[in-house]
Amino acid sequence: MIRKGRFAVWNGKEYPIVSQRRTYYLQSDNPKDKEIGFVEMDANGHFFKEVSTDELADAYEVFPYAILSGYRFALESYEQESGMAMLVTNNPFAQKKVAVSPYGKNEFRIDLPIEEVTILEDCVPILGFEK
Repeated sequence: MIRKGRFAVWNGKEYPIVSQRRTYYLQSDNPKDKEIGFVEMDANGHFFKEVSTDELADAYEVFPYAILSGYRFALESYEQESGMAMLVTNNPFAQKKVAVSPYGKNEFRIDLPIEEVTILEDCVPILGFEK
């Protein structure tokens, strides 16, 4: 599973976390989580539980990336249906060793099957868990 975005650990389990006006909500797709206080708040089958940062064991943002020919590429997107990953870098030297295409201003991209890429992660603490 490829993780990207903000996550929090609550009751020993990792959940995506979203915020709106300094209020934090854990997100779940599991209807069984209604038993522990999650509420359906949208028509997409997502369940949310309002939490305070004091209730969390940890919180962090995950940035997936890959190293190709010694250059770091951010995982911009992944299409599960096609199995293709879009990797992006702003390093102009990467185009000398990797078959990239221009993408946006001063960026380069390459699309590869996910099974050909090793996805790594940077986890950056957030919401006061930086210590």
